[in-house]
This record gives sequence, C-alpha cells and structure tokens, in this order.
Amino acid sequence: MKNLVIVFAIALLISAIFVADSHSDPCLVTYPSGACVYRYDTAEYFTVTVGDSLYDPMYDRGGEVLIEIGTLDIDHSIYQAPFLSSFEPSVDGMEGYFFYNNEFTLIVDGFSNEPVVYDNVMLVFENLSPNDCTGTVIINGVPLTGDTYNAGSLTVSTPTAEGNNYSDVIELEVKWLGCYGMNVWAYADINGNGIFDGGECFSAFSHDVTIGTSNASWGNIKNLYK
Repeated sequence: MKNLVIVFAIALLISAIFVADSHSDPCLVTYPSGACVYRYDTAEYFTVTVGDSLYDPMYDRGGEVLIEIGTLDIDHSIYQAPFLSSFEPSVDGMEGYFFYNNEFTLIVDGFSNEPVVYDNVMLVFENLSPNDCTGTVIINGVPLTGDTYNAGSLTVSTPTAEGNNYSDVIELEVKWLGCYGMNVWAYADINGNGIFDGGECFSAFSHDVTIGTSNASWGNIKNLYK
C-alpha cells in the first residue's frame, strides 16, 4: 500500500508539471521581411563551415551553418527569415535577428512541429535605445498606445519546405520614430491575462538608418545595405 501511495504521488506530480507546461504562453518567431543577421547564444548554438561533417550547403548563410549544441541539428525556425544573410555570436546577451531599418514589414511566424491555432498573438515592443528615449511605434498606420499590440489569431497549418514542420504568418507594417534602436518579440497569450508566462522568445532588433551606429554589431549590419 505504501508503494502504491508513492507511485500515485509521483503520478500527480508529473501530471501537475504537464498541466503547468501546457498552460505556458508559447513564443512565436519574429523577423523582418528584409536583410538581417542572426546573433546566437554560444551556450546553445555554434557554426560550422565547408568540410565539417555537419555542414549542409542548403543552410549556408554567409559561409556558415548554425547548429544546436544539444542535438547537433539545424534549428529550422531560425532559418524562416527569408533574407537571413549570416550569423554572429552574441556578446551582450541579446540574441535574435538584427537589421538596419526603422520602417519595415514585420513577420510573426507561428512555426510549429504540428498544426496549431494561436489566439491572442501579442507583440511586445521594448528596449528602446537609449534608455531615456521616448519613441513612437506605428503599426499599419496607427500609433501604438503602450508597448504591446494584439495581432489577433493565427492558424498554422501549412507544411514547410522540408516537410517536417508547419508555418503560417502574420505580416505587419511597422514604423518607429525618435530613437536609434528597439526590439520586438511575440507570444500567444493563451489565457488572455495579458501577462507573459513562457520561456525566452526570439527577438527582432531594429536600428534607425538615419542615426549613426552605436557599436560594432550595428556597423556589421549596416554593411548589408552598402
């Protein structure tokens, strides 16, 4: 009987963990429709070049292929950006897509390993640079109030080119003014409480083309447009 109680307790614990995970807000991938580079966390990814056994020319961007450390697989979600040009390691804890424009088409991608419907797709605009900057974000011609935008629902049911995943997108025309940098990320607010309770999400980092670069990374991105 004692063993039965222990097994039952373990089962309840596993069940509780599963329910908690199933109610966490999933991240969606955000990237620009134009040229960008991806800055990766060196604790999670590394790159390989021609001659390495993991190299696949189909996924070569700028002479390198990005590989997940844990699985040694290619993270296809990162490759969703249509004009991803290259990779570089993050040196400041900021991982995601970096690009050089303050007026662009932002793509919110529901990339998934199975068909799914995301309700309450929320975009979060944050980290305006410099920190004391007061910027204005305009989405589809309408100024944004606050720092979040509800993009509605997204049904993901279209198989990707490699056939192992699904991808459908929301496209938004974004313009922002008054600062030289900001980032945006997206998640599905499945319980509708307006509070994100999931893991770290991909970000898209934008820099204003009319303002000088602030560091070496922005300088590298600016080279894409020469």
